[in-house]
Amino acid sequence: MAKESKSSSQSESSKKVASAAKAGQGSAASVGKEQRDLGFPLALAAVIILGVALVVFARANRDTSALSPSFGDHWHTAYGIYDCTIDGFQPNLDDPQTPNSGIHTHGDGVMHIHPQGSDATGRNAQLIRFLDATRTEINDDTEMTFPDRPTLTEEGVNCDGQDVVLQVVRFPPGGDTPSEIVTENLTDFRFLEDGERVVIALAPFGADIPLPPQDALDAAGGASPDVLDTSTLTVDEDGNLVDVDGNIVISVDDITGSETGADVGTEESDTEEDG
Repeated sequence: MAKESKSSSQSESSKKVASAAKAGQGSAASVGKEQRDLGFPLALAAVIILGVALVVFARANRDTSALSPSFGDHWHTAYGIYDCTIDGFQPNLDDPQTPNSGIHTHGDGVMHIHPQGSDATGRNAQLIRFLDATRTEINDDTEMTFPDRPTLTEEGVNCDGQDVVLQVVRFPPGGDTPSEIVTENLTDFRFLEDGERVVIALAPFGADIPLPPQDALDAAGGASPDVLDTSTLTVDEDGNLVDVDGNIVISVDDITGSETGADVGTEESDTEEDG
């Protein structure tokens, strides 16, 4: 009888050990499953964070290149208005300097580009700013009107038996071969670097467009830009990129790719005389 009791006790002990072992295995399996369940979203989150970081880095690089021209820059761009009907350049434009975005002229055949507000920096450094400063207009990409001379128009005009096209021709610094010829959205033409030569021309497409007059070229070659140190820029509470004085260098609309940049920024009267 005692032997049966001892055997029964051993059997119960074995069952308890087996049950505990099974429970331990179940607990370990549960922990492993939980770890696996957590592992996937963590890995996914890491991939997303890395992707966002790469996008931000790429955009930062792109926006840095889009800053020029910026505050502190002072570019000179020689320009001319070529009219094939007279086979020559029109007189230089005057500039009342009101309004002045920082893209203007002194009647010297040179565009002086030193932005006074974010409406003339980066992608906003466009021909429209110069046209506004000189009281001239380009309408429908087919005609250019002036406050003091006849309109330059494509309508009913030809040169050497060919229809004419109003166009903007870009020459790189020191080069005599056009790097770009634009025939659409002329007012959006953007200034890219110091020392460029730009011709607004009424001529057949593909015609040889001369460089601006030599005196303008000489003046353009004398620019002394003061390049802004972009390492000092910070982001303000509205998301604009600002310099150490809080001036907006590039607006949040530029960074997000908005096309409303023409309305962004401040205008300051330019009372200084620059060369």
